[in-house]
Amino acid sequence: MVSVDPSGRAVLAALLDSVPMTRPELARLTSLSRPTISEVVRRLVDSGLIVDAGVRRGRPGRVPTYYRLAPTAGYVVAVDVGGDNLRVAAADMSGTLCYEQRQPTRATGASRVAAKVARMIGSATEAVGDQLGPLRRVGVSAPGVIHADGRTMSVARNLGEEGSFDLITPIEARVDAPVVLENNVNLAALGERWRGHARDVATFAFLAVGAGIGMGLVHNGELVRGAHGAAGEVAYLPLPGSVPPEQRGGRGREQLAGEAGAYGVLAALDARPTWPGKRPTTVEELFAQAATGVPAARDLVEAEARQLGLTIASACAVFDPELVVLGGGVGRNPLLLPTVRETVNAYAPFPPRIEISALGEAASLTGALFVALEAARAELLRTVSGADGS
Repeated sequence: MVSVDPSGRAVLAALLDSVPMTRPELARLTSLSRPTISEVVRRLVDSGLIVDAGVRRGRPGRVPTYYRLAPTAGYVVAVDVGGDNLRVAAADMSGTLCYEQRQPTRATGASRVAAKVARMIGSATEAVGDQLGPLRRVGVSAPGVIHADGRTMSVARNLGEEGSFDLITPIEARVDAPVVLENNVNLAALGERWRGHARDVATFAFLAVGAGIGMGLVHNGELVRGAHGAAGEVAYLPLPGSVPPEQRGGRGREQLAGEAGAYGVLAALDARPTWPGKRPTTVEELFAQAATGVPAARDLVEAEARQLGLTIASACAVFDPELVVLGGGVGRNPLLLPTVRETVNAYAPFPPRIEISALGEAASLTGALFVALEAARAELLRTVSGADGS
């Protein structure tokens, strides 16, 4: 443990975003006296947590020395567990991305997925650990409902699991760092707030539409999880749609997922007896034909956009967001945006601004990096303690 007084924590916190600062700048930002800043900087340099970042010349007067967070202060790893791919990334304590890798998921079942996640974390550690110092936190994004204990998941059919299971314990057994688990759509919302369209927005929603559909809700900067961790599970909205129940691709009560998710779009495509030219076999091919003006394809895209607009309008009546961000493999297609906006404007009493995700497929991974970094920074500041300054 590094032992410095609360002034040291204030200086370290000011440097966490890796913007080099001089001692006078730190004094102004923290409201500490210059003698105090000089002593705190000396101790933090001696501890190895901050380093001399050089000087900036070209200005009259005394040449100032800049300080920044040490590159060896530690790092975090994030993993996005998808139905088709596992993605892993590592970032230093400033949030700068240093490593990224993707592999097919393939494995099904909690234990197999956890083992593969642990191996990918190990690969990231081998790649960057020598340069960045200790691994301080791991953030895991997973497609399921996360229970109040932060360890138990359920409704994770993309991973081959029907009931409740613990994904964290087998990962922690193989990784020497605390692990933070969160729902993938919730993390996409947090990623968008950190580095996307929602950076200056306190209350907003992230609607992810891929194979299924889900919504992450942020109110006054905090995730809304609900009593069972299922807030935003809009797949269960009992909305009517044009696809008959027997043709829905969803499961059980997930009515909206069967109508508005990728499987629902493909079911609507299959329900058309004829098609002008070559019939699309994937959602990507359908959108490509719609973009070239194929009327049948445009009709299906319009129907999808109207359904998403109705979903957003329903959420607006309950949650009243300032912004809704569209993401996911289906949801982030720009062809949807005009009709989604038009539908929401027609039904919502206070229509929100609606945008396509600025982060694309990296939204959930970015959110996982964010929660890991926040937890790691908080822990680092707690370890820099000792009110006596000895």
